[in-house]
Amino acid sequence: MVCIKICFILLINKGGMVHYVSQLCNSLANFSTECTIYLIAPKGINENLFDNRVILKKIPSISIHGYRIDLMIKYLLEIKPDIIHTSMVHPFIVPLLPVLKKMAPVVATVHDVQLHSDQKNFIFDMSTLITSKFADLDFVHGERLKLDLIKRGILDSKISVIPIGDFSFFSSINQKEINEEENTILFFGRILEYKGIDYLIKAEPLISSKTSNFRIIIAGNGDFSQYENMIDNKNHFEIINEYIPDEKVSELFRKSSVVVLPYIEASQTGIIPIAYAFKKPVVATDVGSLSEVVLDGVTGFIVPPKDSQSLADSLLNVLLNKKLKNSMGNAAYEFMKKNMSWEGIAQKTIGEYKKLIPNNC
Repeated sequence: MVCIKICFILLINKGGMVHYVSQLCNSLANFSTECTIYLIAPKGINENLFDNRVILKKIPSISIHGYRIDLMIKYLLEIKPDIIHTSMVHPFIVPLLPVLKKMAPVVATVHDVQLHSDQKNFIFDMSTLITSKFADLDFVHGERLKLDLIKRGILDSKISVIPIGDFSFFSSINQKEINEEENTILFFGRILEYKGIDYLIKAEPLISSKTSNFRIIIAGNGDFSQYENMIDNKNHFEIINEYIPDEKVSELFRKSSVVVLPYIEASQTGIIPIAYAFKKPVVATDVGSLSEVVLDGVTGFIVPPKDSQSLADSLLNVLLNKKLKNSMGNAAYEFMKKNMSWEGIAQKTIGEYKKLIPNNC
């Protein structure tokens, strides 16, 4: 008998957040027959990412950031959920929090405890703080992020650390046989200042001083114009400055040798589990909770932020040592399977939900 009805709210219809929420919903729906999973999301969301056990309730948008909130409330009244899980912080949700809490306990996933420097916005920052304070339970994706949330005045007892999850589903989206291209460095994701792309570009001549046989792919949408003049040796770069559809994602990761995250700030990221799903080592900076999932010297390397020399040295260490590259890639995949499994995430998540439900069965 179904005992728990969980309703997710997601006010975005594409990108990494949809990938994350789809896999979480699927894992919860498949983990136990005692849960029924609903998702309220905008029209246009990729339904193919969701298991048929996840019940989608779609709402139209009324402007670039506006949604049919009346329809969302109507769905919630029909569903009568035991848990309402807002899977991302959104200013549109904040005024509704008192209403939502009257319907059911509210759980919030706080992906970014602190907004990144180039995304600072008073409304979004206050939305994060209000949502995390108002929610009955906050999920974060790392121990460092939990500490950051405590510093913002959130009680330790209402914060739970949940891994970001296994993204190996990407390998089934595009099953074309694509071979790894030797010495290919991949930066993947939105083009934003906090991602530290300038430090990656500055690392290129340092890598060139040791080997000429390599290529850096930078793939993602956003304003790349500020970086174009920084690139001296364009032969070593391939710039794909556009939104990358899911089918193209697996192609890029398959052809890469190593994935790089030269971030100057971070919380956590889905890029790492995607890399691990394709057995690629990761070179990342020691920011946010990245070092909690990139094991230095095992699944990749952790380097200081804003340090192009250390970044270049670690990338060279991977590129020039194929045995090390392969062993790190295999270790990354095993780490993902052991520590990022959706089954384990579903089990912990349901356990946390049950603490909020009186007389749960």
